[in-house]
Amino acid sequence: MKRDFSNKHYGGNQAMASFKEMCFTPAEFAAIAKVDRHSISSLEQRGLLKTVKRRMGNVDRKMVTLEDMQNYFRAIREQDLTQGDGATAAGPATPATEDIQSVAAATGFIPGIPKNKIQMFYNVKGGTGKSTLTAQYVMRAVMMGYNVLALDLDGQGHLTVNLDILDAHERPTIYDVLINDLPIHEAVMNVAPGLDLIPANLGLCNIEIPLNNKSRREYRLSEALRKISDRYDLIVADTNPAASILNGSMLVATNLVNVVCATNPLSFHGMTLVMATIEGMEREFDKKLEVKIIPNMYDSREVISQEVLGELQAQFPDNCSRSVINRSADLNEATKRRTTVWDVSSKGTAAHDMNSLTDELLSG
Repeated sequence: MKRDFSNKHYGGNQAMASFKEMCFTPAEFAAIAKVDRHSISSLEQRGLLKTVKRRMGNVDRKMVTLEDMQNYFRAIREQDLTQGDGATAAGPATPATEDIQSVAAATGFIPGIPKNKIQMFYNVKGGTGKSTLTAQYVMRAVMMGYNVLALDLDGQGHLTVNLDILDAHERPTIYDVLINDLPIHEAVMNVAPGLDLIPANLGLCNIEIPLNNKSRREYRLSEALRKISDRYDLIVADTNPAASILNGSMLVATNLVNVVCATNPLSFHGMTLVMATIEGMEREFDKKLEVKIIPNMYDSREVISQEVLGELQAQFPDNCSRSVINRSADLNEATKRRTTVWDVSSKGTAAHDMNSLTDELLSG
């Protein structure tokens, strides 16, 4: 059934308020930006970083807002750091650009344009933690100043909920775009500065039959995304746990497939079907996909977890990610609070793991 969204006014949902309002201590900013915390005063003096005073208890503390963190990363990314003479693409070197270069050179951390613009998190098995990692990944990319579109392709809407959207049943989804010909930009909602979302709801569970009856069904999603891709640095989809037509459409559209595999026997057993599905799509559409297998929920205290990780690395040496996501209460707490692991504990294991994974997936 075609729904009319032309006069719909959404309200009552403070989308991702905790994320938008996040502030970071100098130590937290330094850890995320990979700079010496003692260089922050210099960055402020150079006009490269702004800080604010926030009341915490009885003390005014220096903090870095989400927006100021985004602006810092954008300033680094906008510089052409490949020229040895200190000149930039924007013009001659200045004290400010030289300072950006020196900071970036000292840390080795230069967040460039993502190698793979369109990415998907995928597994035909549920319960691997796919939606949780997708949400944390897109929020980390946004913190780094990227403009990101998150695309929820699972009727359960776990990515949507993780991003604190609780009224998705009233909103258009990719179903309305692919089946009812709603212009894709009308399905996009803003969640936070730099983060847009096409949400999902239970109605998306009914997409398979009508999508199967559409002409060029495998290409409809990629053609729709092409219309808005210029707005974003990164497009990330969370897919449903099935070998579905919708997931096949996303495989056609994507540049990078991130397969999340929990380090348990059943999840590992399902990898045969996952890889066979991807290889079948490659043959059918004459397309070579980059595949990254992400070990998740790893517990070094469990022998079985160690064995599964070892098997993943042995059987898929070219695909297994260097980053391993350890089992962590911080990820569960972030999901419960619908916020980031950095808000829960910026120095915790989960934050460290997600920093590593984000850097790896962005760099390819």
